[in-house]
Amino acid sequence: MTRGKRIISWVIGILIVLYIGLVIVASLPQDSVPAKSLAKQGDKFVNIKGKEIRYVKQGEGEKTIILVHGFGCSIYSWRHVIPLLSDKYTVYAFDLPGFGLSDKSPSGNYDLKSQGSFVIDFMDALNIYSATLVGHSMGGVVVGYAAVEAPERIEKVVLNDAGFYSGGAPSFLKYLFYPLNKLSAMQFYNKSFVKKLHMGMFYNKELVTDELVDEYLIAGKTPDAVEVMSKMMTDVEPQQYTGISEHITAPTLIVWGEFDPGMPLSDAERLRSEIKNSLPVIVIKNAGHMVPDEKPEELAKVIKEFVG
Repeated sequence: MTRGKRIISWVIGILIVLYIGLVIVASLPQDSVPAKSLAKQGDKFVNIKGKEIRYVKQGEGEKTIILVHGFGCSIYSWRHVIPLLSDKYTVYAFDLPGFGLSDKSPSGNYDLKSQGSFVIDFMDALNIYSATLVGHSMGGVVVGYAAVEAPERIEKVVLNDAGFYSGGAPSFLKYLFYPLNKLSAMQFYNKSFVKKLHMGMFYNKELVTDELVDEYLIAGKTPDAVEVMSKMMTDVEPQQYTGISEHITAPTLIVWGEFDPGMPLSDAERLRSEIKNSLPVIVIKNAGHMVPDEKPEELAKVIKEFVG
């Protein structure tokens, strides 16, 4: 064997050992506690098709609003918005399956179409016939699917920095990169990583407090959190949500942070052009991607004006 071939064999051997090491680390069990033990005052749980779902309800208004959070988030995203709306409406917010303190079954379906159907399941379970849906980021796509699935039950739609325009990768990669995705999933419950992630999404960096970061880390303490996060991350079949927006028929309001670093204002205008029954885009000044956190008063104001 030549010297060059020996070096190549040596490098390949090291890579194989490292890969096996990653597989072992990714397969180690994670400590967890029951989700309900982490619940706060006012949190409620409802069993929907075998899934324990955390939700909150405030207000007793005639009209109902349901708030749907984005990826890696929870009902905590709406903590400032809920009291601003509940003086006039009945307001619900819930943790989508796989997030917050809701059920995290490794065998569950977490594609956004399934999550959209689950919004309707939530409405059924709480005896809500019709409502206005408000979706932030990934939650905007979830809301879009719900509005298309059951248009007769969705009165109006509010899309806030909604992530309709994203893609995937070839499906075989989810097997090759499983350990890397598992390790990446662990990072979503790493305080330093989550803080840096939010620093990039907020316009006002001072709002990224330890309290905020800790709240989003709570989900990582629940059973199967990393496994399910990895499952969501490795669901890398090509995903394009552009076709969904064109089928939304409910009156729609699009609200966007002026300085969203990942979803430019051009995305908002594209959405408006695709949703025929949409109003002009409302731009929230001096806000990044996390409008419910940064500008809750302005967001609540435009929602109230829209819902009536």
